Amino acid sequence: MRLPLHEYVLALLGTVALALLIVRLLSSGLARVYKYFFAYLVVDFLQTVEPFVIPFKHINIYAYIFMALECVMACLYALIVLELYSVLLRDLKGIKKIAQRYTIGAVVFSIVVALLFRSILPPPTTLLRQLWYFETPVVVTLLLVILLIAAFLLYYPVPLYRNALIYSAGYVVYFLAKAALLFLHNMRTNDISRICSTAAMSISTACIVFWAIFLNRAGELRTMSVASSWSTVATQEQVLRRLNQLNDSLLRTRGK
Repeated sequence: MRLPLHEYVLALLGTVALALLIVRLLSSGLARVYKYFFAYLVVDFLQTVEPFVIPFKHINIYAYIFMALECVMACLYALIVLELYSVLLRDLKGIKKIAQRYTIGAVVFSIVVALLFRSILPPPTTLLRQLWYFETPVVVTLLLVILLIAAFLLYYPVPLYRNALIYSAGYVVYFLAKAALLFLHNMRTNDISRICSTAAMSISTACIVFWAIFLNRAGELRTMSVASSWSTVATQEQVLRRLNQLNDSLLRTRGK
C-alpha cells in the first residue's frame, strides 16, 4: 500500500500549507475566534503528515492512527458547521439557535441511519472501510446543511464579516472535496477514482492556501453581503427587515 509519487507531492504541499495556515491563525488571534476550525486543521495536519512519519510497512500502526484521527475529524465536521452558524449569523441569534438545533437533529438522525445500515448491510472487509461506511451518512447530511447555508447567504443580504465569508466560502468547496474523497474511498481503486482522488486533494490544498492568504485580523472589522451582487438596495432592505422580524419573533418565543 503506497501512494503514487504525485499524491506524495500533493500531501507534502498540503502539509506545508496547513502548517502556514495554523501559524497564520495563531499569530492573528483568529484561532480563538474559529476554535473548532483551528482544532480541525491541527488534526488534519497530523493526518497529512502521518505518511511521512510512519512508513507503510507498519501498516497496522498507520491504519489505527489514521482511523483515530478520522474519528476526531468526523466529530469536528459537525462542530465546524455549528460554528459556521455562529460566525455567519452572529447578529441573528434567534435564527442561529433554530438552525443549530435542526442541524444537531439531522446529525443524530444520520448517525441512527448509519447504525441501521451497519446492522443490515454486509460488513466491509476492513475496519477502515467500516469507518468510512459509518461516516458517509453523516458527511452527506452535513454536506446538505452546508449547501443550505450557501443558498441562504446567496438569497438573504445578511451583513457578513469578511473573514466569515472567506471561511464559509472556502469550507463549502473544501468540504465538497473531502466528501468526494470519502466516497471515492468507498469505491474500488481504479484509474478514474485515482484521478478524482488527486483532483479532490488538489482542491483541498487550494482551499487551505486560499484561507492562508485571505484570513486576517482586519477581516473581522470589514462587512459585506453576498446577495448585494444581484438585488437592489430597496429589495435588500425589505428582505433584511423581514429576516430581522423573524429573528425577533424567534427570540421572543424562546424567551417565553
